[in-house]
Amino acid sequence: MRIAVLGAGSDVGRVISFALAQSELLTAGDELVLIGRREGKSAFIVRGMAEDFSEAFLDKGVRFLASVNPEEAWGDYVLFVASVPDPAHFTRIFHRERLAEDNFKLVSQLLPALQANRERIGWVIVVTNPNEMVVQLVSEAVSPERVIAIGSLVDSVRFRMELARELHVPPNRITAWAGGEHGPNMLFFWSLVRVNGKPLEPLTLHQLRCPSREAFEQQKAKAFQVAENALEREGLDAAYAALRPFSPEVRSIVKSYLTHTSGAKTGGLASQAVLTVLQATRSEAPVFLCAQVCSEVGTIGIPILLSRSGIQPQLSILSDEEQQALREIGALVRQKIERLREQG
Repeated sequence: MRIAVLGAGSDVGRVISFALAQSELLTAGDELVLIGRREGKSAFIVRGMAEDFSEAFLDKGVRFLASVNPEEAWGDYVLFVASVPDPAHFTRIFHRERLAEDNFKLVSQLLPALQANRERIGWVIVVTNPNEMVVQLVSEAVSPERVIAIGSLVDSVRFRMELARELHVPPNRITAWAGGEHGPNMLFFWSLVRVNGKPLEPLTLHQLRCPSREAFEQQKAKAFQVAENALEREGLDAAYAALRPFSPEVRSIVKSYLTHTSGAKTGGLASQAVLTVLQATRSEAPVFLCAQVCSEVGTIGIPILLSRSGIQPQLSILSDEEQQALREIGALVRQKIERLREQG
């Protein structure tokens, strides 16, 4: 097996690459290609990573290769992690827009290499943000049936963790999924929430859930302000604690921004999501999860069944309200992508 990590020298790329090297997915004779950018320190980092991994995993028999050539991005899997630097700043609305503009240009520059390797690429797993934009662009270069992003899987884990804390239940007893846009227009699929295999009682659901999208947006804006104030006055621990009174939905979003702001980024969760997707694409039996893929509602996060046979959208399992919300979010995301195209 050959896995190429495009953007291996980034903070998140390094964590993902190490997780892959350490996993049981790579065995003797397999290759892990660590691709950095020719400009800047990334070129040196990936060379050092390849040497370090070769020593650390000497007995595995895996070949670790370093490259600064995007044309080396081919194989059974290409992990798309490449990104422009994203300033670690808590109020990131403006920075997110700038990141989208800059990454649109970066991804566009890398597309010819993917196009040239189209017949040699099995799957593309997207980590780069905005997930939805990258899935759309990459799907125009390679087979869209084999392009998937991890954003909604990451969001689902965060949602499940916050529900577990709220309900005082071990996380492994909770099933919870999120979709929509990874970030501004995340959608929580309350119809799919299960605790010990059972749906939430109506009263519990009423207590946990924001009553409307408007109320959710108001809570989210307030939570950002509260957390930012606590961060400035008392530090990160206080900022995390300040979010406790807010709903699980709001905490799922705002806490991730705090973690990013810390400088730690979110490589640990991203790497686990990548491994989950990799394992699912090698499974004969379909695995249920949520991810950004090409579908009738756009490239936003939806429920899917994933296996070595491909991606099967599962929109029909959602409530009518959730399906309608996805259509609306999909339209918004398409508009954002078109604006980026117009800006060039």
